[in-house]
This record gives sequence, structure tokens and C-alpha cells, in this order.
Amino acid sequence: MSSSAHLASGLPNTALVVIDVQQAFLEPHYLKRERSTPKLETNIAGLLATFRANKLPIFHIHHVNTKNENSFFYEKTRPTNVLPMDFVAPNDGEPVLRKYDKSSGFGAFLVSDGTTDLSDVLNAQGIKTLILVGISSPHCVGSTARSAGDRGFSVIVIGDATATYAAGVVEFGGSKGDSEDGNSWGAETVHGVAMAHLQGELADVVTTAEVLRHL
Repeated sequence: MSSSAHLASGLPNTALVVIDVQQAFLEPHYLKRERSTPKLETNIAGLLATFRANKLPIFHIHHVNTKNENSFFYEKTRPTNVLPMDFVAPNDGEPVLRKYDKSSGFGAFLVSDGTTDLSDVLNAQGIKTLILVGISSPHCVGSTARSAGDRGFSVIVIGDATATYAAGVVEFGGSKGDSEDGNSWGAETVHGVAMAHLQGELADVVTTAEVLRHL
């Protein structure tokens, strides 16, 4: 069953996966940057409430850096940064997984035992389709979508419940394309391109409203 057909069928065997919505993104470094998706927090909060009301599975993935002391996710010196933002705090019984590199959530392991990975947890619960939300769309959300597809899961990405930041133009000898000032791409542009790269071949990109209509 395709992810779009799965959505229309009422979300059986489907889980919501909340990726990296952590307090590190409340650091001034991020708050001063242009971010896409102004309704991110409202939309994720609404999805969590509805999934919980319908007793549907929810998984939380948190990024933790143990190697780079300059990372905002370096737990040794910034222990609160790796915690979730208050509005996405896991409820009892909702699995929490940690990942320790820049790859997808499929490099994540249950906090409760440190060894069971995301694939094992999903397969044990008979999950076939993942609905992804979180930060950031071209990084961990995108890589999770790709890894999930490689493992046979159907993937739905909620475009207005994921977000990213403006990005500087990279000098590689090519065109600067439609960069706004010749030096950077706006956050909504970066986010839109990330969604376009996922749509169709790697995932179905939908809105929060579309998902909520089927719950």
C-alpha cells in the first residue's frame, strides 16, 4: 500500500515520529536565524494531541553529540539542550530513542536499553507507515525518510510540521540560482526544495490538516 493510500485508509499500522525537536534550537544561535514554517509548534502539538486521543503510536527521536564539543547538542557541556522542548515532552509509554551521529533516526536506539534500534521497535509493533515531523527538513527528517524507504516502510512527511533554516550559498563554481541576495537562500526556499526532493519518489508530502482529516 502506498503512503497516500495508507493515509486515506485511516492510518492503520501507522506511527508519528517526532524528530529532534529539542531545546538546542532555543539557543540564540538558532533563534536569531531565519526559520521556515511559523506554525511548526502549533501543528506538531495538534498532531500529538490527536494521536494520543486516538491511542496511536508515537515515537520520539533525540539527537545527542558525544564527539564535537562545539555542537549545541554536546551533552557533556549542554545537558539541557538535548532534552525535548516542553510542548513535545513524551508521555509515559511513548518510546524515546537517541541517535549519536548525523545520519537518520534509523541509527537511533531506545533510551530504555541502549541497544534496540528504531527498525526493531517499529517491526515489533507491526508499524508499516511513518509520519515524520520535526527539525530539520533537509537533514535528519530527510535522512529518516530515505532510510525508512530503504527498509520498506511507507513514508509521509508533514510539510507544515517540519522546518529548517536559511542557508548560505556554497561556492562550488556553479550558479547561485535563485538565492535572495547572492549570498543566502531563504528558510522557506530551503524547506520547499527539501520537500520537493522527497515528494513522490521518497515520500508523500502532505499538510497537518490532511492527516487530521483521517483521524
